[in-house]
Amino acid sequence: MAQYVYSGIVLSYKRMQPDSSNIVHTANPNSTLDYLDEQLGKIPLADQIKVSGLDRFVVSYQPHTVIPEGTPIFDGRNNAAFPVLDQQAYNAGRGGVSDGNTNVVIRLFDGMSTIEGQQYLYTFDPAEAETATGNQQSTMQCDYAISGETLRFTKDYGQSWIESDLTEEELAETLEFYRNGLLLPPESVFVSTDAELPIAFFFGGAPTLKMTFDDGASWTTVPLSSAAEFGRAITKRAIGFTSPDFAYAALGTDWSMGAGEHKLCYFSFDGGTSWTEKELPLTMTSSTLADIAMADERNGIVALNDGMDGSYPVLYATSNTGDTWHSVQLPYGDLPPKVQYLSTIDSVVYEDGWYLMTLGQGNSGTAKASFASADLFGPWKLAETFDETIHLVG
Repeated sequence: MAQYVYSGIVLSYKRMQPDSSNIVHTANPNSTLDYLDEQLGKIPLADQIKVSGLDRFVVSYQPHTVIPEGTPIFDGRNNAAFPVLDQQAYNAGRGGVSDGNTNVVIRLFDGMSTIEGQQYLYTFDPAEAETATGNQQSTMQCDYAISGETLRFTKDYGQSWIESDLTEEELAETLEFYRNGLLLPPESVFVSTDAELPIAFFFGGAPTLKMTFDDGASWTTVPLSSAAEFGRAITKRAIGFTSPDFAYAALGTDWSMGAGEHKLCYFSFDGGTSWTEKELPLTMTSSTLADIAMADERNGIVALNDGMDGSYPVLYATSNTGDTWHSVQLPYGDLPPKVQYLSTIDSVVYEDGWYLMTLGQGNSGTAKASFASADLFGPWKLAETFDETIHLVG
């Protein structure tokens, strides 16, 4: 973020220090000083300040700012010249209104609030259109947001959002059950860029599945199991699809002294309408469910927390849709020092004769590690490690 501030007759520039916690910073051609300086020079700033009605004048830029559709703006895209408008004319949309695709935005306001109070938003053609979509540094391509007692989903870095049909009470019950603020367990939410695959997620105290195949126009509710069937609260929940027909899920409990834990997996071949229940390995032990991912209708991996070494999950593979499971070993010793732990399975895919499995750190870290094998059961080798944006709150 950058700010230009008038004090008297002096215009000063302040470069804001980024918050690097859980944010993956990448080069953004739409945020270079040369490019922004060129755009700033197109604004009739002195004349606009005279009619702005502002008591204090701050000009700021924040990368990946998306202005909601219908919001008044000064639209400078397609090299359009900016008019000078007073508050009434600007707020009436005389300078243009956002179509929801605005991304390069320079803001003139009083420096206090970007939500309340008068502001003037100048939009420009991006230097690189491919990276001017949503907010790729603070939002995953497929992500969710909880605000205004509403749960929403995006498939394009927050450029557009799909609203769920959860009631205020259902969302409150879900957040109370997870007890993690506005965070949902990443394995309990499935969103894909594949337009044929649904949005699906677990909600509520009992693991109830919500699905939409039409981007939120209609939702289906499917209860999979209950705490009574498991004998205690079902705290571990994972869901995924590999095709419009084939879905997989897993449910599990926490471990407790004397009772151990309990976990099961489920498979559907009709888009989540009906499910077949199957056993998971090491059930009724100290190895609780962490995550599950399928490459196709037969081949997949389940990750377990063994209660001993919490740094890396214990993995089991199936090649017959969960009928049998076999231990899988990954070369965790080959990981670089920066990857001190892994907890979830981001994906398992099969391409060009190779299985590629990517593990991540859930909601707590950006480090990822990919492993490759010609055989689902191994041997596996470390392919690469990298950092990737994770879900952020706020």
